[in-house]
Amino acid sequence: MKITDKSIQAYIRQAQKDTTKKYVYYAIGNNLWLRVHTKTGSSAWRYRIALNDDLVKSGYKFSNTVIGHYPAMTLLQARLKSAELMAQVKTGVNPIEAAKQRELSLITLKQIFDKWLTAATIKPLTREKLMGMYNNHLSKLANLPIEQITDKMAWNTIIQPIIDNGNHRQANIVLQKLKQLCTFAYQTHMINNNLFDRLTIPNEYKTKKIRERTLSIDELVIFLAALEQAYASGLIDIRYHHFIKLTLLLGTRKSELATLKWSYYNQAKQTILLTDTKSGDDLLIKLPTQAITLFEELATQRINQYIFYGMKTDQHLSIRTLLTYFNKVTDLAKITELTIHDLRRTFSSRLSGLKYRLELIEKATNHRIQGTAKHYQHDDMLEERCEMLQGWADYLDKLIK
Repeated sequence: MKITDKSIQAYIRQAQKDTTKKYVYYAIGNNLWLRVHTKTGSSAWRYRIALNDDLVKSGYKFSNTVIGHYPAMTLLQARLKSAELMAQVKTGVNPIEAAKQRELSLITLKQIFDKWLTAATIKPLTREKLMGMYNNHLSKLANLPIEQITDKMAWNTIIQPIIDNGNHRQANIVLQKLKQLCTFAYQTHMINNNLFDRLTIPNEYKTKKIRERTLSIDELVIFLAALEQAYASGLIDIRYHHFIKLTLLLGTRKSELATLKWSYYNQAKQTILLTDTKSGDDLLIKLPTQAITLFEELATQRINQYIFYGMKTDQHLSIRTLLTYFNKVTDLAKITELTIHDLRRTFSSRLSGLKYRLELIEKATNHRIQGTAKHYQHDDMLEERCEMLQGWADYLDKLIK
């Protein structure tokens, strides 16, 4: 029987009369079939693949694949496509597996990163850092098929520029994340090979620079004066001034302060609660009067849930932008090679010089207590820490007066 478009339309009408099945199949010839949904009449072209297989009793292993839908794919187009598939089968190629391999070869680094980010359990702050890593480094090759990215390409485009910028530690972190993403893609069958496993950073690049920078008392006086001058002249606004000042007053990590929300500021009890911390332990801080004044001034500028709000809707202040404004202060003070984390180191160092107890300073900076002391020290020392912070704040006031 010669199959025509009229025949196809007749098959569809006939199939819709059969209420006992979900689908009715019609043989078109040369392993091409028309599948009709009996309820809706929607129709699909299916090609039946028969490959030689000595392990099967019949001698053939059968599988089916949808190659298109009628009438979007015409009868002629379906026959041409089935002829193409038949030619592949005759050479021993399974078209279904070949299509899967082609699909795998087109998986991009961006697709892998997005799937990994969805699957992984990550804190909001960590997620933000990972997005920063992706945007700054991995995105350079993100839209290329992953299996087209060679070790040399990854090194020259992603890793070497970070090393050339002097950030050897960051280069290693990015490389390890690249390897982790590829391992995840391999384990979830997104790609066929675990890529970049032989890519390493030479030992010559792995020398770790130990930072011990703190501000001397004389530098502290100059820095504080420059901070106030930058604020008064409009070089930095209230968010950056108060952030830098509070980092020095409280010894907090910049990331923990940047993500602080108004819901964790207790005006009545004059405390803040840091929750998304590096140590994993929440830290309650009873504030010195100077810090309370800063928080109350920030409250008059409240825009969203974050104390240090960003310019985009419901985001906190950008760390990268913060560092730009911090450098404006250090340039004004003519103090070189100073980072905002060095203020936290200065906090600890100067308090030690003022003869405050080490465990009190360690608790204030939210470090995990090491050694046998960790088994005995469970007190949060809230009031003692507050007395120390008040003494430190008063000390800073005297320096600039």
